[in-house]
Amino acid sequence: MKKAARERTATSWNRLEHQLGSALPSLTSNERVQVLVQVDRPTAGDEPLLSSLLAAGDPHFAYQYYQHVLTALGLDAPDDDEDLRDVVEADAEQVFTDWRFR
Repeated sequence: MKKAARERTATSWNRLEHQLGSALPSLTSNERVQVLVQVDRPTAGDEPLLSSLLAAGDPHFAYQYYQHVLTALGLDAPDDDEDLRDVVEADAEQVFTDWRFR
């Protein structure tokens, strides 16, 4: 993803923790995945996942946990890291496009 697009669409857990401080409780990786599953469940399959914004901003999250979010929502999760990165980048760009007009 182009750097400018990544900066306007992506975030990371570290950035959220910094921005929200104590308003964001400390979560394990599994709890983070469960939070994102709950956030994305209502629109999964109809819209790109909002959790793609975290995956685009944190490759470690993408490779280790985004697949779990996809699987928990009954969506196909690529096994190959490059294929997963392509899905993350496309979804994050689509989220940005969709939400820009809401």
